Amino acid sequence: MSTLYLGVMSGTSRDALDGCLVSFEPELKIHQTITIPFSQTYKHEEELSRIDAEITQKTINLVNTVLSESNIDESEIELIAFSGQTISHTNAKSIQAGDPQEIANKTHIKVSSDFRNKDIANGGMGAPLIPIFHKYLFGQNGAESAVINIGGISNGTWLVDGNIQCATDIGPGNCLMDMATSFYGHGDFDKDGNLASQGKLIIELKDSLMKVFLEYGYPRADDISAYTSILKSRLVKDCKVEDVLFTLSDITAEMIANFHSFCNKPKDLIFHGGGTRNTFLMRSIKTKTGANITNTDSVVDSRYMEACAFAYLAYANKGVIFR
Repeated sequence: MSTLYLGVMSGTSRDALDGCLVSFEPELKIHQTITIPFSQTYKHEEELSRIDAEITQKTINLVNTVLSESNIDESEIELIAFSGQTISHTNAKSIQAGDPQEIANKTHIKVSSDFRNKDIANGGMGAPLIPIFHKYLFGQNGAESAVINIGGISNGTWLVDGNIQCATDIGPGNCLMDMATSFYGHGDFDKDGNLASQGKLIIELKDSLMKVFLEYGYPRADDISAYTSILKSRLVKDCKVEDVLFTLSDITAEMIANFHSFCNKPKDLIFHGGGTRNTFLMRSIKTKTGANITNTDSVVDSRYMEACAFAYLAYANKGVIFR
């Protein structure tokens, strides 16, 4: 059997913990994917020690489940790629919850982790990290495209002739919409964008947020707390939830359209991440860009793209090893 890597990923939205068991030689092969839920309080938990303890234990549980369901021995996994849970991020330092040493101790498998701080130490911004995986999958000589991940934050990779022309965070992905849905008491997210589809644009809200977001240039690495703090001061109970969500969806789509324009409007936009399941948002992106919209499912299931990408980062020696 080829050497196996297990990527484990929890995005900024903290929806669930995803795992992807994969090998890269002689070519990419997905062996297993798995998702396990967090506790009901984890998504909105603010106490660092509790976040740290939960993502560590849930990762150990995920690894043990993979081992039992795949009927493989721990010795067959070269590395666990543990992304951690982002608490805060700047170009100088990234704080990630989770204990990779504890995971290594309990699973008896080496762990590759602290990818963001290693990238910063090597002169990068610590985010986005997966453009090299985008290049591995979609970089083709003579072709031009953009690969966009819509998680809590949207980030994108502009690929030209097989090379990375630009890799950057773009703006809010799902985070503002999720925050507003929760604020108005409609759960953790707007399924399929159903509520947003019934609303109309609040021009003042859009203008005030876009004024801030358009000040950011490319490339950059964004901190999700900066987005949510900006929105928090603008949410009021007497607004209709449908109108707020329509406006926030429109902002996410427009920031992606701005990146598309920055990339000289390639005809192909390839998407992955939780935002791809928001059909209203994806229709808005299609309208604003006029691009050919596809997703990564033919190569890697969009849901597990980031977990697979972190496995690739471990394979490419982009993390710190814990034994």
